[in-house]
Amino acid sequence: MADQQTVKCRWPLSHISIDVYGNVRPCCAWELNDWQTANPTLQPFNINQLPLSAYPQSQFYQDLEQRMLNNQWASGCTDCIMEEQNAMEGTRHSGQKYQPKRSFHLEDMEIKFGNLCNQGCVMCSPMNSSLLENESIQHNIRSHSVQLHQKRQQIAGIKNQPWYDNPERFQEVVEWASRCREVKFRGGEPTVNGYLQKFLSQLSEITTDVRIFVNTNAHTFTHKLEQELKKFKQVRLELSIDGYGEINEFIRWPNKWSQLESNVDRMCAMSNTTVSVSSTVQLLNVGEMASLVEWTKQKPIWEMLVNVVWGPQMFRPCLANARRIDQYIELATKHQSDRWDLQKIIGTLENKFDQSQTQNLLNEANRYLSQLSKIRGTDYKNIVPEL
Repeated sequence: MADQQTVKCRWPLSHISIDVYGNVRPCCAWELNDWQTANPTLQPFNINQLPLSAYPQSQFYQDLEQRMLNNQWASGCTDCIMEEQNAMEGTRHSGQKYQPKRSFHLEDMEIKFGNLCNQGCVMCSPMNSSLLENESIQHNIRSHSVQLHQKRQQIAGIKNQPWYDNPERFQEVVEWASRCREVKFRGGEPTVNGYLQKFLSQLSEITTDVRIFVNTNAHTFTHKLEQELKKFKQVRLELSIDGYGEINEFIRWPNKWSQLESNVDRMCAMSNTTVSVSSTVQLLNVGEMASLVEWTKQKPIWEMLVNVVWGPQMFRPCLANARRIDQYIELATKHQSDRWDLQKIIGTLENKFDQSQTQNLLNEANRYLSQLSKIRGTDYKNIVPEL
């Protein structure tokens, strides 16, 4: 049997992740742009164009599987490579939950219903946020990101008839999901369209034994969605929150903290549901996480996860001044536990750029944040006076 000594990563043999364009990826950390740069003559497998049943035989998957069985990284594995270079146990390590195998057998899957999103997070991109997409076009900012996004949309055919508007393709994805142990929903923001409710309704007609995972910014939680989630035996809600109060409102604009907190209380009250918090630590919040950590510990929240913003580079937390980095390290040391693993990213805070690169990236961050502040009627310097 294959094991961790002979297989580079177990994820591709056990999992699929449907991205915002309908491309099928081997995991949520897969970097499509890096893979396409390395494979300019190939196209990813896309379910707007082909049924899922064709995926295991596709050239995309067969090439990827061979690399994994030969204990080799693939060109889309950039995030995991960077994590391990910085002594972090990341996505590849978590793949040990899967059974050893040498051929494709689905155990769980992740689904995105396009890039529809009600927030424009400062570190996000038009690819993952329709709000950022529209904002970028209207104000002529991030033009390269928008152009790349529009090119990918055209290639994928997502604008013509996305798979989630194709009844036959939608039902096929539901059927694949019914054979999984766990189905994950991410965005965009999965709670702001009707597709998630429709999917859960159809899935519950087949089985309610599948574990349901939803990553959400916690700003929208309708009664209808709550009722659909209550049908399943196990639900996990992972809340993307990057600070307490006004700092989260700026980073995840136009989030309103009072609405978020009200929704979190409702989520925590659901008897079949476990709630966790997932924070992206970056330039804007690395020294300001203490209030959020204290808040999570006052709520019936199961765990707090932290991840690093790798891109865009201008938001990497290692660019923050020494005082703010020291504040995070002190916080992580104080609150470290099995379910609050705050120390795992400390190595990345020591991964410094040279002085010239640091200044250039800080200048870039300040320019972009100033643009957003003007457009949105906010001022980041009122939130974080000194980066």
